[in-house]
Amino acid sequence: MRSACVHEDESSAVVENVVQTSYGCTAVFWTSSFPTVTTLHVGSAVASAAGPPIFKPQPKAKPRNEHYGYGLGPRAPPRYLLFPARANITAVELLAYLPNSVHCGDVVYRLITNGASPHLLCSIVNTHRDLLVEWNQNTCRQAIYEAMHRAGYKNWRFKAHETFHEGRKSTWDESNLDVTGDLASGPGSAKKTPASDIPFKNLAMDVRREPQGYDALDLTRMVEYCVKNPHEPWFYPRDYDAVLRLVGGAAPIRHEHSDRQAFRRWTEVSPPPPLSASTNSLLVIDGRNKKGRSGNSGSIVGDILALNKRKGTDTLLTATPSMCETVAPKTQQESKKTKGRLKRTVRIEEEQDQYLLATAYVAPPGNAIMLWEVATESGDEAVDLAFARGGQVGESGPHSAYAFGGPRRSPPYQQLYRIDLPDPADVSSWAENLRWAFAQNTLFRYPCRPDAWNESPEHMECIVQIRGDRGWKSDEFLAKEEK
Repeated sequence: MRSACVHEDESSAVVENVVQTSYGCTAVFWTSSFPTVTTLHVGSAVASAAGPPIFKPQPKAKPRNEHYGYGLGPRAPPRYLLFPARANITAVELLAYLPNSVHCGDVVYRLITNGASPHLLCSIVNTHRDLLVEWNQNTCRQAIYEAMHRAGYKNWRFKAHETFHEGRKSTWDESNLDVTGDLASGPGSAKKTPASDIPFKNLAMDVRREPQGYDALDLTRMVEYCVKNPHEPWFYPRDYDAVLRLVGGAAPIRHEHSDRQAFRRWTEVSPPPPLSASTNSLLVIDGRNKKGRSGNSGSIVGDILALNKRKGTDTLLTATPSMCETVAPKTQQESKKTKGRLKRTVRIEEEQDQYLLATAYVAPPGNAIMLWEVATESGDEAVDLAFARGGQVGESGPHSAYAFGGPRRSPPYQQLYRIDLPDPADVSSWAENLRWAFAQNTLFRYPCRPDAWNESPEHMECIVQIRGDRGWKSDEFLAKEEK
């Protein structure tokens, strides 16, 4: 039921609308030509609201720290990067090269079980990595709790870890450094797409100090090799086994390599202070920082690149317009210097052309190229059987360069990149073919297919012809020529 009445006074005409609701409540609305307050009566409740809105000034937000959320650094390997299928990695190597491992429940469980604490983990990380801001214990604890929670350890706490570990204590091996089966880091990692493989040498980015002594095992040697040979496109974790073979295979694990022994060594170590932003600038290709000063970059990348003296692309100069510029000299002596510089430039260009021709990619015969899925499938069974039947006595296995006394004359044929490099003193045609194939595979593996070259007689003849036509010679061959 609704009724309306009009009240007239000196100021204005006011209309009162009274509404009888079905619930027995009365709603009264007042309207006028002047701004008024509208009052709503619902039972005993009263609500009032002003006509025009009143805006209160918002408190100013505190300026965010420029390094907020910096964490372990923007160039640390991504947390969703998978671990190799088979690898022994020490605790210090994990924290130095793969610091986002602290987001992996399997790794955290291993470290905590073997005696780690937030203080120890922070000391190791801050000592080995260049960070603009210190990785503190609060951040470390948060990462550990989140990793354990995602791994299924509900209500896990440091003090209660022994309770959670009770069921695995009888079979736990503290000397086991194998990361096989460890899940990718990060929340919901099982549902996340794994991160793409990264260049192996990039593991050294922002590393101010490589693991030393018993803190180092296989990964340290592999990273050092890839940094010293930056033009070899090895990727982590895809090429882990291949690079491991290059550095001499897996090193024996000693008691001192274990996590608990490592943590004992780090108990009293205090990390150095974080580097300032100016000293932690991104490196450019010639080893200089953004301020243009050459020298020690504060990380092992800069140190090794500064010492790197490789033949080929690293020692060849590229002629630039500034080198070829002909500016009128002021003196006869300067004129002679200019002519000499131009002659050297021409010679360098000729040498560079010859080098590029010798090292250019050469595709293997088309009938040898298979789909990646087929090519990467292991064919070791047939080769192992052939080695057992007719391999050379005293050779370690079928992948030795001398396992069959040279290239095989009948199937099964091995892909050349899977065969170990020959003795440095060996400059035979077979040895040079292996070195040429190795260079092709390291320089052009993606997106090209040099992996398809094998030890068949057809391929051996092709490679000999290619090396002769292009004038390709290995460093070992050149060294023997100089003697």
